[in-house]
Amino acid sequence: MIKSVLAVSEGGPDAAMSFRLAARVAAQFESAVDALHLPVGPAGGMVGGLAMSGEAMPLVMDLDDDRLEARGKESGRAYQELIGPIKGATYTAAKTATLDALVAMGRCSDLVVLGRPGSDPENVAPATVEAAIYECARAVLIAPPTAGSGAFGSVVVAWNGSMQAARALEYALPFLEKAAKVTLLVVGSKPDDVGASYLARNLGRRGINASVEAIDPGAVSGRARGRALLAYTHDKVADLLVMGAYGRGQVMSFLGLGGATGKVISSCRVPLLLAH
Repeated sequence: MIKSVLAVSEGGPDAAMSFRLAARVAAQFESAVDALHLPVGPAGGMVGGLAMSGEAMPLVMDLDDDRLEARGKESGRAYQELIGPIKGATYTAAKTATLDALVAMGRCSDLVVLGRPGSDPENVAPATVEAAIYECARAVLIAPPTAGSGAFGSVVVAWNGSMQAARALEYALPFLEKAAKVTLLVVGSKPDDVGASYLARNLGRRGINASVEAIDPGAVSGRARGRALLAYTHDKVADLLVMGAYGRGQVMSFLGLGGATGKVISSCRVPLLLAH
């Protein structure tokens, strides 16, 4: 069960995205939310990190102290509006906060929620995503600009039989157990080759009625698989997409998507749960 949620903000558009989605999760699971503001840009020590697709990714700006302070106030306002009313909520902010603070708090939480990289013209925020996924050892939930509301009724699990996909599925179990519809989606492979029916049977033992679907992207490229996955998720109006996150050396290749990874993260219109 998800009882402790860490919601991370860097003070730009991601503040509302992250905090609003964290509040949605809290309402579903009666969770407490700990909000963390991290400064961005060279002055805040947050530049560098994750290699992602170059599509629509702005350059990181060197923010001055006044703008960094203003962004901190933006996080504070978003917290008061969206997280503050939740029972047990806390807020942590410091000019010298680092990724170490994110990792330390994340490892003690059940779920880490971040705003979507690429949505902020002042900051790409790739380092936060990398630290959360690879250092926190927790599920990471990426918030789209519109976080949605209500229960996560329909969940799509991208399944390829890998260790990473299995771990993501394990972290997503609280969502699956509450969902009205769960789909195990196999992209570019035969379901029997990745044990999808076996997984569906075992999920049924937990009371989770999961269906298996397979789609053929019509090409072997990572971009084609990424587009197919996104198209399916959006066309089915899913509330949550669950994926495994692969190694840093493979540019965070999800489902073998390779160069399409950045596109999946930056283009997914529903909350995206990742685990390594």
